[in-house]
Amino acid sequence: MNEAIEQRIFSDLDLRGIDWSLLRPRESLVLPGGDVDVLVEPRNLPRVREILIAHGFVEMRIPGPDLHAALYDEEAARFVWLHIQTALRLAGAELPAEELLAEADREEVRQPSDRWLLWIMLLRALVDKGELAERHRPPVQVLAARWSGGPSVLESLARRHGLDPEGVVADAAAGDWDALLSQRVEQEPAPQWALRRIVRAAIGLRRLRHPGGLSVAVIGPDGAGKSTLVDALSKSLPFPVRVQYMGLTGGRLRKAAALRVPGLIFLARVMILWLRYSSAAYHRARGAIVLFERYTLDGAVPSGRRLGPAGRLSRRLLRRACPIPDLVLLLDASGDTLYQRSGEYGPAVLETWRVAYNRLRASVPQVEAIDAERPAEEVHREALTRIWRRYTELRAVGVSSPAERA
Repeated sequence: MNEAIEQRIFSDLDLRGIDWSLLRPRESLVLPGGDVDVLVEPRNLPRVREILIAHGFVEMRIPGPDLHAALYDEEAARFVWLHIQTALRLAGAELPAEELLAEADREEVRQPSDRWLLWIMLLRALVDKGELAERHRPPVQVLAARWSGGPSVLESLARRHGLDPEGVVADAAAGDWDALLSQRVEQEPAPQWALRRIVRAAIGLRRLRHPGGLSVAVIGPDGAGKSTLVDALSKSLPFPVRVQYMGLTGGRLRKAAALRVPGLIFLARVMILWLRYSSAAYHRARGAIVLFERYTLDGAVPSGRRLGPAGRLSRRLLRRACPIPDLVLLLDASGDTLYQRSGEYGPAVLETWRVAYNRLRASVPQVEAIDAERPAEEVHREALTRIWRRYTELRAVGVSSPAERA
């Protein structure tokens, strides 16, 4: 988490008189990846929400009593995800926030006292997750080495799951991670878990009417770096990501030509494209970021092979076969650069395609060009910024998608 953002948020919590604590070691804030868990009392949740919104965070639509909020830090080129919890949910139990907060270590960034923190991390590892991340092992070993007894409520919880607190702590203090993790608790399926899955599925269906994700298409001529960018985005976005190919030539679209009847070929291609689009729309409705590698907009650009009149007409019609995504990132580079990267076609042909793609900017408002002459890291960074800005725009105005507005 970026230190400036960290200090602003936590300082505001202090200024407002809100009692809070991290649920991880404060040192984990400087490590990449993961969300930041913060515990507050339930009565303070509305005030915390106001603070986060004032700092530019966007609330994530995740079911449950907690608050999830995210922010893209453009300067650091990374996402910050805060999980504001109103109770300590651990090893199948829900513990009120008050007792942990009363003992929190308030030096520097607040965190649970040592005796609480050790058992929070051990129970998460041995009961909830079945693993202890490498980044958490050093602080666990340090805490275990100076352990002199934990909160009775957490040690009782450990015993309830068949764990021996003294033995567990001894293995952690010795850094014997194999021995420690051999004591993992195998969770037995419970009837209430099945009920929870049913409830989550019902919530997912309801979200189809109020989508929470975003659809992003990445387009451009051969050699622009589409696949590279899509791959980088799929690994760096903190949201669930669905990658869907939407070009006009690949996959099953080639098999449609076996029908040999022009009208049937066209209908088969439309059906294939709509199956792809419908699958992506479902995931977008459930809150995912859908990344389209290529899109039907490719129909606005000449094909790389010779087409007859029927083929050219089909390509133009397929351009409009599916609704336009929320955001279309056009990777723009000169024909010479594209040829140097792809080695296909020629610089003049690729330049012609580049011009045709850029014409889309006049007729499709969702198209935003990114200078792809730059290194892939810079293109990736700018793409993240564009995606986050579009995401926040849609959340701010309560818009669903261009297709749903039509």
